Amino acid sequence: MLPEGARLSFDVPNGRLLFGENDLDIWAEHLAWCYRVLGVLDGATIAVQDYGTSPLAFLGSSSLMPHLQSGVAERLHGRIVCLDASPERVALTPALADQVQIDALVVRAEVLGLLREVDERGGAHLLSRCPALIVAIDGDAPRVECGRTPRYLLNIESALLLAPECPRCHHFHLRHGVYRRAGDRVVNLLAPSAKSVRLAIAGRPRVGECPLGPEDCCVRLAGVGPDLKVLE
Repeated sequence: MLPEGARLSFDVPNGRLLFGENDLDIWAEHLAWCYRVLGVLDGATIAVQDYGTSPLAFLGSSSLMPHLQSGVAERLHGRIVCLDASPERVALTPALADQVQIDALVVRAEVLGLLREVDERGGAHLLSRCPALIVAIDGDAPRVECGRTPRYLLNIESALLLAPECPRCHHFHLRHGVYRRAGDRVVNLLAPSAKSVRLAIAGRPRVGECPLGPEDCCVRLAGVGPDLKVLE
């Protein structure tokens, strides 16, 4: 049974996320903002290779999720193609390159190695052909070389922490009004069910130095990409 006021519940690694009537739209707007920081343009077709309980999947479109009025697809005036991250589904992904023009491929770091393997074996070259490759990292997946420099999106599900690595300042943006940094701990201001999380922050955080988020706290993290360290 759901707690009072909650309409949806998602079991995620190391936690559980609860959402009320209008909560999903708050996070769909935030995820659309993350994609824009990462350079995804309005009208884009975004393919997301992740599990259904990930915010990257369930915030994708109002046509896929109850209680979501306007998902990422609607906010970016584009399309979302949701692809499960199971090995069987990953093996089918390169075939999309001949069927759908993908503008941004968002792939969970832990399945990037398998996707690269089947992509090269089949000769689709999806990873090199798509204009934007965004790798979703949470600190647990090993590093995988994919033949190009990807853009990184921090996605720590138990904390509902979605932070893009900015192409301009090369720091992860902890968006003002959404997250608060307390030392090395990041607190979610908008989701009471989300856990706080400790990050291994390298150097001095910056505030007010990047025009893509002038009020954001921008941090570099120990390690790059899947070498990120998350301290529970």
